[in-house]
Amino acid sequence: MNRSLMGHSLRLLLSGLMLTACGVPMDSEEASAEELGVKESASCSGSSVGGLSISGFSSYGGELAGGGTWSVNYPANAVHLDFLLDGAVIGQAEMLGDSNRSGTWSFNYSSASCGAQHTFKVKAYPMTIASNGEKFWCPGSGPQERSWNFSEPCPTSTFSCVRNLAQVTCTGTASGGSGGPYAALWFEHEKHDSGLTSNYGWYSAPMSKSFNCQMAIPPFIRANGTLTISFVARDANGLEAPVQSYTASCRF
Repeated sequence: MNRSLMGHSLRLLLSGLMLTACGVPMDSEEASAEELGVKESASCSGSSVGGLSISGFSSYGGELAGGGTWSVNYPANAVHLDFLLDGAVIGQAEMLGDSNRSGTWSFNYSSASCGAQHTFKVKAYPMTIASNGEKFWCPGSGPQERSWNFSEPCPTSTFSCVRNLAQVTCTGTASGGSGGPYAALWFEHEKHDSGLTSNYGWYSAPMSKSFNCQMAIPPFIRANGTLTISFVARDANGLEAPVQSYTASCRF
C-alpha cells in the first residue's frame, strides 16, 4: 500500500478513537446525583400534609409545652416538623407515621422571655422514609403551619432607699410572675470624681441591704463621687422583674 495512503488511514483511525473517547458517560457522582433527583421526584410527587393541629399548649415560668397531631397523603408516610418561636427555629423533628400515615407530636422549650407577646409556630412538610431507611424530605410540596400566641408575665417589684450619715439602706419586694420564693440580685457602681470607677455584682443578697456611703455635709464634708445601687427581683422559675436603681452622692 502506498505510504501516504497508509498514513492518511492511520490519521482517520486515530481521529475516530479520539472522538469515541470524548463521548464517555457521566462519572459516578453525577449519575448518583441524577438518580437521587429522580428518586426524590418520584417519592415527593403527590405528597402533601393532610392535617396539622396544636393542642394542650401552656406556658408557665418561661417553660412552653404542648403537642398536637399530623397526617400526610400518599406517597408520603412521614413528616418533617420545624418549631419556631417569634420567627426563629428552636427545634426540628422527623416522625414516621402509623398505618394511616398520621401521628402525634410534642414539644417543650424552657427559655421564653417574660414581659412580651410571643408566637409559637409549627410547620409540617411531607416526607417519605423507605424500608432501607432512606429519607426523602419534600420541602417543595409546601408546608402546613399552625401557630399559638401567648404572653409570659414577669414578676413585679418595688424598691426604695433611705440613708443616714454613713450608709444607704435599700429594700425591695416582689410579687407575681411564677411565684416565690423570690430572690434579690444587687449591683453596685461607684464613680469617683477622679475618674476611678468600680463595679460589684450582680450578686445574691437579702431583700434589704445596707451600703457604705458617707453623706456629704457642706462645707465640712464634700462629696467626691456617686454610688448607684441596682436591684432585680427573681421569681422561683428564674424570671426577673425590670431593673430598678438609686443613686446617692457620697464621700468615699
